[in-house]
Amino acid sequence: MAKRKTKTPVEKVDLSRKKKKEFDVDTNIKVAYKTGKIIFGKNQVLKSLRRENPYKMLIVSNNCPTDLIDELDNYNYLLKDKIFVYKYKGSSWDLGLACAKPYMISIIGVIDFGDSELISLKTK
Repeated sequence: MAKRKTKTPVEKVDLSRKKKKEFDVDTNIKVAYKTGKIIFGKNQVLKSLRRENPYKMLIVSNNCPTDLIDELDNYNYLLKDKIFVYKYKGSSWDLGLACAKPYMISIIGVIDFGDSELISLKTK
């Protein structure tokens, strides 16, 4: 005959060690893309940056060309209201996938945040 296992008493779960919810940039970029207004791509962002200053934030990929970063710094130096530039930790492929596009995106200009919480990146 098979022996029956005796049940051991259940230990209480320590809820103080619960994982804290981390800020996910990728999902917030997707939310801003769907609910807000975003312009992506080097040519479109620079073209609208030369005409007026519509951006509240710029997101630049990790492997963005240095000449583009230098040009953005130059424009940012000339503006009265500085634009916050966030360095995305992933490559341009990852930034493209965050926008649900199957190609590389080196820079994103955020005009309207929509329902996303990307504005909290400024305070970090």
